Amino acid sequence: MLKRRNHGYYSGSTKVNRIIMSLAAVTSHLQQTLDPVVSRFIKPRILSSIATRMPRKLNYLVVEKLLNNAFAEQIGDGDFEFLEGRVLQVEIIDANLFIGLSFNHNRIICNHFNNLACTSDATLSIDTLNAINLVQQEVDPDTLFFQRKLKINGDTELAHHVKNTIDTLDPEVIPGFMLTLMEQYKLRAFV
Repeated sequence: MLKRRNHGYYSGSTKVNRIIMSLAAVTSHLQQTLDPVVSRFIKPRILSSIATRMPRKLNYLVVEKLLNNAFAEQIGDGDFEFLEGRVLQVEIIDANLFIGLSFNHNRIICNHFNNLACTSDATLSIDTLNAINLVQQEVDPDTLFFQRKLKINGDTELAHHVKNTIDTLDPEVIPGFMLTLMEQYKLRAFV
């Protein structure tokens, strides 16, 4: 009788292990199958197209929340006061996405999120991969500027001030989910 119980116990454990192994194999196969499909949608223009079809207020809210949280220390130090009453346009070149930013009442304000350019005092133009690398502090903004991967138009003093303020961003204040999204984007979009 003891042998049966032990045999039944070990047999059940073996079945559980087999099920776990089968699930792992199915999960791996599914990931390999879906990665190329998912990767087709993780392209700058496609993501931009999807984002610009979302409600404008939602886009504004997301951009403002992320930027105000990430730059809370710089905002508290008055580093964005130079942007008050002015508009900085950030162009993500390969996504054909234009984001207009201002500063009012100690908050960064998103006043434009579209695939059409807006009227601005200055424009920073960059592609998606370099923007991610810049935010993650993997590349210096001056390096991108001198390599002509970060372009400045309009009021160059304003744009340089923004560029230098971005350089003070501590990557540790970027929400974890954003870092994960950026890493996944880099892995899938540029393979």
